[in-house]
Amino acid sequence: MLRSKYTIQKFMKIAFSGLISLSFLLILILSASQSCFAQEDEFANDPVAGTFETGLLGETQTTVTPYAGEFEMHIQHRFGLIENGLEDVFGIYATSNIRMGLNYGITPKFMLGYGYTKEFKLQEFQGKYRVFTQTESNSIPVSVALYGNLSINSQDKLVFGNDYAFSDRLGYFSQIIVAHKFNDKISLQFAPSFTHFNKTDSLVEHDKIALTLSGRAKVTPSMSVFFEYDQPLNIDDMREYTNSDQTDPEANLTFGMEIGTSTHVFQVFMSNYEGITPQRNILYNKNKIGDGDFLVGFNILVRF
Repeated sequence: MLRSKYTIQKFMKIAFSGLISLSFLLILILSASQSCFAQEDEFANDPVAGTFETGLLGETQTTVTPYAGEFEMHIQHRFGLIENGLEDVFGIYATSNIRMGLNYGITPKFMLGYGYTKEFKLQEFQGKYRVFTQTESNSIPVSVALYGNLSINSQDKLVFGNDYAFSDRLGYFSQIIVAHKFNDKISLQFAPSFTHFNKTDSLVEHDKIALTLSGRAKVTPSMSVFFEYDQPLNIDDMREYTNSDQTDPEANLTFGMEIGTSTHVFQVFMSNYEGITPQRNILYNKNKIGDGDFLVGFNILVRF
């Protein structure tokens, strides 16, 4: 049975405010560095290109946004767990999940998108804004983007139990993404996030802060390998329950390869996440890295 909570704990308000404050602090620091260390060379302060191939790296967002006026179509597919081996061809015959989405570049720095995920019939609205882009001279040393996702659970209202309200369907995910391109081959990014659901399963928290570390290394001009690690923070002072029945979400490890062209990007990888929407993954993941609870996934991006 799903469980409602319409007020966020005081601690969570402070934590979320802290994330927002961090983003503004980064903006102030980078603005100061730009004015203090700008060089006369007109090309030195050009934005760094190709930090990542696209705005999606495996299971996580990157600082990249579509060009202004450009559409991106995403197809994201997750097979079942590989635990049964050849019995279901390492998850290919198992229950799968799929998402299809469309993003549009409103400006060179701002995008909006819509997607639909098979599991829980989730409809998603998302947006991303690139606050800063790393420069060739490193007068701005990192790229910074703000990302937000609103999901709507479109299942029958009977799923939500008694005292149903439309707000029970809503889940939120917000993230600050900080990336740095070290050279022509290697890029890394760090991204703290905040997740909130208006209604959750029994003994599942409504709110969660998580940290994500991800990176990419180019092997050839068109092929790369990448990784991602997501760690939910199970902070005692944030817990809604203190008994042993509460189950904390598990960390996620993703690793795979990417092939990109000017119009298409293809990624294939292994991951602990069965869901595709970030807030579902962060709050509900029960697959354990140590137990080998991995599944095969792939993403296809088409630009037009």
